[in-house]
Amino acid sequence: MDITTEDVLVFFEDPISIDGQITDVSMSPEESKGGNCIHSCHQISMPSSSMRSSHAASLDVTSMPSSLVLPAEGVELDNELAAFHLLMAYAEAMEMGQEELAEVIAKRISEKVSPVGDTVERLLYYMFHALDKQSDYLKQESAKNFYQAFKAFYQIFPNGKFAHFAANLAILESLPDDADTIRIFDFDIGEGIQWASLIEAIGHQCREVTLTSVKFAEGEDAAMDANPLTMWRFEDAKKQLSDYARSYGLKLMVDEVELADLVGELKNISNRKQGSSGRRQFLVFNCMVGLPHMGRVRSRRDVFEFLQASQSFLQLVHASAACGNYKGGVITFGDGDAWEKVRNTSTYGSFLDGNMAHYQALLESIKLNFPSYLGEARTAMENLFVAPSVSSLAWAEKWEERKRYGQLELGFGLEGLKLSRESLMEAKEVVREGESLYGVRMQGESHNEMVMDWRGTPMVRVSCWRS
Repeated sequence: MDITTEDVLVFFEDPISIDGQITDVSMSPEESKGGNCIHSCHQISMPSSSMRSSHAASLDVTSMPSSLVLPAEGVELDNELAAFHLLMAYAEAMEMGQEELAEVIAKRISEKVSPVGDTVERLLYYMFHALDKQSDYLKQESAKNFYQAFKAFYQIFPNGKFAHFAANLAILESLPDDADTIRIFDFDIGEGIQWASLIEAIGHQCREVTLTSVKFAEGEDAAMDANPLTMWRFEDAKKQLSDYARSYGLKLMVDEVELADLVGELKNISNRKQGSSGRRQFLVFNCMVGLPHMGRVRSRRDVFEFLQASQSFLQLVHASAACGNYKGGVITFGDGDAWEKVRNTSTYGSFLDGNMAHYQALLESIKLNFPSYLGEARTAMENLFVAPSVSSLAWAEKWEERKRYGQLELGFGLEGLKLSRESLMEAKEVVREGESLYGVRMQGESHNEMVMDWRGTPMVRVSCWRS
């Protein structure tokens, strides 16, 4: 169902205010009272190579972007320019392990930026929002309209829809005719919205589907419970999906399993013989991470463990007759951090640079695809679905995990699942390529990857593999 402007106006029933005043992000910086907005004549764009560590603490005007307009004599240095150089100093401090210095610099940046500035300023605000008391208020106000915000975000911005569409279509195209049941292991079921279209597609084919969700680790569960923005609960998703499947005459069983138990179960399956009378199962391992509508960040360790267990199991199914009743399977991986695969991130500066470019593109796409007069609604969406992934604390943790676990190489021993040209053309329709600034392309040696970009910046990558 498409969302209309009237659907979005629900945000204005309880508009977000800052410092007791209604926030209108369409106002000029001079008119805004909500924060340290920069002067519009001094706006700069963060260049993609901005995080070079050799420039980290420099205020030399020769290193400033060529598009910069310097302030007139007697005018205070542009807040965004100051924050820009502070950010480079922050990157150098993080690179050198000077955490206390990095915290001091982060605090200074948080004092110079606002959630009602331009794209770079908003990105820096969300990056260091945990250091600002105002951010808690914005979160609480945004959360009041969480479900309306979620519906609007998912419908308007194609990141999640594209990933779900590409993965589901790959599953349907690889589904064998003689499979009796489909067994889906979903790394993060969330609200369950991905599986509605798959249920519609197979609901009248008299197949049985078992959908198993992987539970968060104990530490992640505690963090999720403490986060007021985390509205999704497994039992809610289970009920909604079960009711939806029933309306299509599909027998759907939904359960939940710990990640450690899943790994053990897959080992048990691979070690036991299957009788000839067993039902023929097709297995799907689905992993969606970093998509903005999810509003949360999963542990890289857990992602690696899930994908490695899935890959090892499908390798065994392919090579051994011991699992004769398993009719093969697929891995579908939707990665919202698509930029990581195409950038050299050997230093924290380059890692931070990649994150900045990626999320700046995300905020630009949100701004250009959302009516300017609905500024409060846009601020709410950004607080709910961008800020959790942009937090400097989340990035620092992701950097440590990346150093520890490295870059996951998916597909070793498996065959890339070639995506059809028809699926590519349909994906282009999903993102409205030609009408919007989004584009879709195939890549990978087997054409088993589909990438959605915004003005050439990779935003989401979906890769598919089969046994």
